[in-house]
Amino acid sequence: MSTLVFWIDVDNTLLDNDSIKEEQNQVLLVELGPSLTERYWNLYEEVRKERGVVDIPLTLQRFRERSSQAELDGQTFQHVASMFENFPFQKALFPEVFETLQYLNSIGTVVIVSDGDLDYQADKIFNSALAEAVNGRVLLFVHKQEHIEEIKQRYPGDHYVIIDDKPKILFDVQQVMKDHITTVFVKQGKYAKEAFPDNYVPDIVVEHIADLKNVPVEQFWGQGKTSH
Repeated sequence: MSTLVFWIDVDNTLLDNDSIKEEQNQVLLVELGPSLTERYWNLYEEVRKERGVVDIPLTLQRFRERSSQAELDGQTFQHVASMFENFPFQKALFPEVFETLQYLNSIGTVVIVSDGDLDYQADKIFNSALAEAVNGRVLLFVHKQEHIEEIKQRYPGDHYVIIDDKPKILFDVQQVMKDHITTVFVKQGKYAKEAFPDNYVPDIVVEHIADLKNVPVEQFWGQGKTSH
């Protein structure tokens, strides 16, 4: 029997990361005030540009190093760090995420393939019950498009499907995988209106992750570009 393997992203694909960030910002404003909150987000962007991904632990480390004890006492810093460590990620899941994963599991093998800092991404995935929904099939990389062969070896299939909210990642993976992969663009979050490189068009485009429940299995095998 031929096997279909889904590589599914997390941030702004399964989890509403934009709303998570906004809620965290509100907590920071209460704990720190506007000046220190602005410093935190400036460091967040500094780290993101350096590493190419969000890295919360490194951002917090720099925030501690670049804030005096007079500005930021130890107890307040621990409150901030705890907020990130214990954030209730499950309430930020997009609607019908588990039903969608159940459908995809019924027609293939679903693997969460996420990028970012490994510790914080793991917290998101396991604390939101997403790992359980895919029977523990979770792979974490700083830049997942650099690990295509490793992913294929870990979960081999006859055809692959990558589901992501980032146009560049879909484009990069398609350039390597060619006809062996179907690209699915989920138009959620801040990348929804970002242009694809070289006028590339993904195979399937959906407005919401739950729309994938309406995509027949044949289209995941690469039979025509569609929008839902």
